[in-house]
Amino acid sequence: MLQSQELRSYLQGSPRNFAVLADYAWIEIYKQQTVEAIKHGLSVVGDFPDQLILLRANGQIIQLDPTEPYLRERMQFKGAADSIREMDAIFRSATVDDAAVLKQVHGHWNFANGLLPELIEGAVEIAASLPEMEEQMFTKAEIRIIRTSRQYPAAMMETIYGAAMQMWETLAHAYGLPWQDLGDNRIARSYLFRYALGLIIHLLWWISSGSQPVRRMDRMSNDMIDLSFCVYASYFDGFMTADEKARWIHANLVAALEAISRTDDAT
Repeated sequence: MLQSQELRSYLQGSPRNFAVLADYAWIEIYKQQTVEAIKHGLSVVGDFPDQLILLRANGQIIQLDPTEPYLRERMQFKGAADSIREMDAIFRSATVDDAAVLKQVHGHWNFANGLLPELIEGAVEIAASLPEMEEQMFTKAEIRIIRTSRQYPAAMMETIYGAAMQMWETLAHAYGLPWQDLGDNRIARSYLFRYALGLIIHLLWWISSGSQPVRRMDRMSNDMIDLSFCVYASYFDGFMTADEKARWIHANLVAALEAISRTDDAT
């Protein structure tokens, strides 16, 4: 979608339309280890540098305190337009033979490839935990509800929310973030809570698809990258993707966050 006509048309539609890119988008581009991949990756957004928002690295966003204001603004890397213009000009030139440029590109390639083992390791752990989570969280009757796409009863919704909250507390404690005595709205602003909730929604997709054992860890790691995109997109106004699973997870994540907001407002 980064190279799509849909994105170009969206950016052409209004100077107030922005494309938001996370660090994983660049990792996906750089891990291909070709100059052509970078040129194609910049083929649309390079024409609209002033309508591009770059997000900080995932590790930095995780550490942001959800109790402080302007969280969405703090997620953003400021001053990106000039860097994109410069990079786009370099890679649109006839040849890219400057030693310093190639050295920098190889550095990006090595960085992207260096993250792959970590992503695979995390995917293995999550894949292994899916059957246990299914067994602990849901009864056989509730599993039938998930697989037949029927409306979840209130007790199931409470189970889903409670599991996400428990996961959030564990992650927040591990990262040294405040997690006690926070209202639901503040907790729901945190990247880590949204990621935890997204993991539970990913579990629901897995159950609805038949709870099949995960055998392709590369696909599972891609699912986790897509989940990060879903979480990032939940802070903004939409998500442009051709992936059905990612669209489903994003739509349900946004709906769940809106429900939390309504509940917190009511209390």
